[in-house]
Amino acid sequence: MRKPRNGISKFFVAALILSVAACGRVAPSPAATLQAGTEERTLTIDGLERTYLLHVPAGLDASQPLALVLLFHGFQESGNSVRLLSGMDRTADSNGFLVAYPDGTGFTSHTLSWNADGCCGYALENAIDDQAFIRRIIADIGTVASVDPRRIYAAGFSNGALLTFQLACRMSDIFAAVAPVGGVLMTDPCQPQEPVSLLQVHGMNDPVVPYEGGQNPQVAAGFPPVEESLASWAESDGCSGPLQVEQEGIITHTTYGNCPAGIAVELYALEGLGHSWPSMYITDPSMNEVLWAFFAAHPKP
Repeated sequence: MRKPRNGISKFFVAALILSVAACGRVAPSPAATLQAGTEERTLTIDGLERTYLLHVPAGLDASQPLALVLLFHGFQESGNSVRLLSGMDRTADSNGFLVAYPDGTGFTSHTLSWNADGCCGYALENAIDDQAFIRRIIADIGTVASVDPRRIYAAGFSNGALLTFQLACRMSDIFAAVAPVGGVLMTDPCQPQEPVSLLQVHGMNDPVVPYEGGQNPQVAAGFPPVEESLASWAESDGCSGPLQVEQEGIITHTTYGNCPAGIAVELYALEGLGHSWPSMYITDPSMNEVLWAFFAAHPKP
């Protein structure tokens, strides 16, 4: 179990009048401005202390429902490491959405992982209930900001991408769209109650989660091919094709046709990219902007 972190300050210092909404969510009063910055917040789930970072761009109106993106780190990484690696704060600042960076569990800050259907480490071995943690994160953010229930999104890298797929399968009532990066669909059975839009991003030279599928010492069952994963999700979303494929530079962009209204299933396959977050290599536009544009275009129908 991770040791408690001390000295965590309250996230908002502005005086807010709180009222209980009909759905049970506590929201700030009109005319309040959220305090900008990045704050660590702590929750206790089943006796285990859990932490996440919440980033709030400047100038957000507390009375307005805001989009929320949860971004999940890879194996043996942390919320702060994927925050720095992805540069998602800048995208949030430019587009005015909240972004949360949860921490997985582990014996130390260098062994954190997610319990994501066959992978990996401490979280898998100890059957950690990460879904309960994520539901609590969303509720906790709802006590300090007005979160738009139609615009809650998940993205993740590697082990966090596997978790992102799992959330789309098992928490389709919450997430409007997801964007797994460097990960595939491992959840079986995957039976989402509602369609969830998917933007999958994967390096074609990925040696950890191979594009064509294959084995990894951390995953006994091995990984399915990326395109098989995409096809499985398209089927669960009710998309019947045909496929539209566009190539520009190192990017092959595949889109499924005939999806239900408001739903999309897409893949960005990046030639030459290994197992890494692509915004460091794709800059015009950045993949972060591509991810956000996809999210913004696909709220819950």
